Amino acid sequence: METILDKDKVALALDVHEKPRSKLQWTILSLQHVFAMFGSNVLVPMIINSTICPSGNFQLMNPSMALFASGLGTLIYIALTKAKVPVYLGSSFAYMIAVGTSYKNYGNSVFFAIMFVGLIYILFGITIYFLGSGFVKKIFPPIVVGPLIVIIGLSAAPASLVNSGITGKDWSEVGNVNYPQWIAFLIAFITFIAIVIITIKAKGISKIIPVIIGIAVGFLTAIIIHISKPSWGLIDTSKITDVSKWEWYPSFQPFWKDITVKKIGLSIIAIAPLAIVGMSEHIGDHISIGMITNKDFVKDPGLHRTLIADGVSIIIDGFIGGPPNTTYGENTAVVGITRIASVWVTGFAAVIAIILAFIAPVNQTISMIPAPVMGGIGMVMFGFISINGIRILATSDVDFLNMKNIFVTSTILVLGIVLSIIGDSIFGLPGIGIAAFAGILLNLLLPEKMHQGMLYFSIFNRKKTKKSK
Repeated sequence: METILDKDKVALALDVHEKPRSKLQWTILSLQHVFAMFGSNVLVPMIINSTICPSGNFQLMNPSMALFASGLGTLIYIALTKAKVPVYLGSSFAYMIAVGTSYKNYGNSVFFAIMFVGLIYILFGITIYFLGSGFVKKIFPPIVVGPLIVIIGLSAAPASLVNSGITGKDWSEVGNVNYPQWIAFLIAFITFIAIVIITIKAKGISKIIPVIIGIAVGFLTAIIIHISKPSWGLIDTSKITDVSKWEWYPSFQPFWKDITVKKIGLSIIAIAPLAIVGMSEHIGDHISIGMITNKDFVKDPGLHRTLIADGVSIIIDGFIGGPPNTTYGENTAVVGITRIASVWVTGFAAVIAIILAFIAPVNQTISMIPAPVMGGIGMVMFGFISINGIRILATSDVDFLNMKNIFVTSTILVLGIVLSIIGDSIFGLPGIGIAAFAGILLNLLLPEKMHQGMLYFSIFNRKKTKKSK
């Protein structure tokens, strides 16, 4: 499987194996990755918990566990891929609803299912090692991977718009917020503009940390507004003032309790099929980061090695009772925006995440960042992820005069985007899962070249008309 490299790309500020010039710069660059993944990473266990118990009286996983699992998983990935790929692993959105729903029915057996997902990754990687990556190109060609990456970005975007106050709904129906809609929009807009200005105009170290500066500007704006109007409750200060809410350590789960062979089997049936979504995301993110860095990670360290590394990290996730990891597009976006591709930076970000999992005050302070700030960040990050999917289609020379490519791409986009936006699922699979299965099947079953029908007819007629004139 080949990726297309652009020799005219802007040079990287730091290449994969290059270290930052100073410890301060190293720390700041790594913190930027922590901030980029933080919101999505800690959101996954929160959604899993709310799926299990909407009242909030039960917590299977806490945000600290998500941080710990992501940091540990990233370090495992870096070690097993010989520190050749600057990706960060974080909690996957693909599995969260299935995990929450299955836990209600099958208890801790879901962690065996998570470990089984990791085993699927490893078996797939071993297959690639022995058979080569040629069959992967047939299963995951650009017309499948590109649209799936677009969906990954766009499926998370609605939450960013709502958090930013950009919604057609009555604002009183959106969450439990007391502040006006225009305040949400103002904070998100300031955060968004700060990132844009820093990215385009800044020089020196500021130019390579636009995300962290954007968060700082947005958070400072929110603090000023909160001080002037505390009744709006823009910032939940109780997270830091109420010691009873502090979380000092990850919520490790004894996966061997409350299990039976039957429950394990049913959990695997419910969760394991989603591995196809995770692997699609994995392949797409590695193609994206390869395009950003102008390297071919599919060949070196090899797709087999990256899949096995990802699979091992997921098995560890299930073993400690955490959410399954995946490659994080948010952090790939940070690499694309900053041109900092150093594995030393992503590796230290993983170390920081593990440390934060055991420091309640810091963890609580970061969790106080209000939704509008994360909404402004999401506008940039999730849009950048989707653009990477479009770039894959554009740079792979996909022929859209071939009706097969039109059918495959359009089907994936319609199923994935619509089902994701309305929050619906089919047979327990989320929109991106249904889109992945549909796209892969259509790509394998449809003939390689399909007659263009009316498009071909209109072109033929146009040529004929010109000749007659």
